[in-house]
Amino acid sequence: MEGKLKTGKLIKKYRKMRKMTQKQLAAACGQTDSAIRNYELCNRTPGESQIQAIASALAIAPEALREVPLESSRQALELLFRLNEELGLVPMKVDGMMVLGFDSRSEKSPKLAAAIKAWKGVLDSAKAGDITKAELESWKAEFGA
Repeated sequence: MEGKLKTGKLIKKYRKMRKMTQKQLAAACGQTDSAIRNYELCNRTPGESQIQAIASALAIAPEALREVPLESSRQALELLFRLNEELGLVPMKVDGMMVLGFDSRSEKSPKLAAAIKAWKGVLDSAKAGDITKAELESWKAEFGA
């Protein structure tokens, strides 16, 4: 999947991860298999209520199905600017490297810090071979669900 992951491609990715057919997913979320097929082909875009139902049927967070436009450095910076404003994420220089850290004065930074700590723990488990790549992907999709 090159380029940005569109909602339809994400639906297909997580449906396959759950080893479901389009028909099974459709039945589980109250859609038609034709609708699921059209979403996956990116012929149609599901609305918010459809995204919620599909995510629930796949046992993943709805955010896992939403597009995040990151086709350029500018779009990545815009996302970082918003993370800074909303969650206190700030660039820092540590041992000559640029890293992202938290402004502890930000009200929401402890929640994001805890989430990133959990993410690092799962990444470390994957690196150590304690969990599979598929288990890592499943954890990422389910986190916060």
